[in-house]
Amino acid sequence: EVVPVKWATLSFTNLAKDIEVLVSEGDQVSKGDPLVRNNAGQLQTALLQAQAAYKRAQFAYTQTLNSPSPAALESANATLISARINLEEKEDFGFSQNQIDIAQANFDAAMANYITINAGASTEEVTAAEYELEAAQIALEDAEAAFTLNAPFDGKVAEVYVNSGEAIGALQPVLVLADLSNLQVITTDLSEVDVARLRIGQTAEVVFDAISDQTYQGTITKIADKSSGTSSTYFEVTISLNNKPEDLRWGMTAFTIFPID
Repeated sequence: EVVPVKWATLSFTNLAKDIEVLVSEGDQVSKGDPLVRNNAGQLQTALLQAQAAYKRAQFAYTQTLNSPSPAALESANATLISARINLEEKEDFGFSQNQIDIAQANFDAAMANYITINAGASTEEVTAAEYELEAAQIALEDAEAAFTLNAPFDGKVAEVYVNSGEAIGALQPVLVLADLSNLQVITTDLSEVDVARLRIGQTAEVVFDAISDQTYQGTITKIADKSSGTSSTYFEVTISLNNKPEDLRWGMTAFTIFPID
């Protein structure tokens, strides 16, 4: 059977509503081109949430990177001065040792806090803030990408399974995209006895049922490690064509001869 080297069945990972089909069967598209748009309301909600989370992560990263802020420094300094004054008062006016110890502990804590804030954010804190920002950015990009199915590679729209205005479930096939400029032949009935005699790199002669007046040359590029079939055992062998007939199409059948010395 003739199959493309590269093809894909595309689908949305979420429920899709009021879809817009932007292409038709037979359209040639380039990688990144929009194919189908999803207008489900929950995607807009998810996008707004992702945007808000990204803004928060961005703000937190900036704050961490630029710490300490003037306000934080002023607050820490004010707390330290207040704790020092309180300790001196307790010592100068003959307060009990227990009260002096409490004032000393408050002063020590204020001093430690002042030193920590003046030192700024640690390398670990900055790295953590960076990771959180990167994660928020990835989540935002995913939320933006959820609206549209884009072409993952250059190719032709081979089949479209949906219509504009429909609602479809998550992972329901939407369309098939294939690079029909690069076709190959895969065997569909090669027995286990025959496959044992083949090796990658061997030549093959291919005659297509639709173009039976000419024999084409090919090379074995892949031999399946596992058998296919249920009622009978056969192995898929992939043949790369040395020259491709102009009228060759996906799904055409062929007869293949493997010359064996």
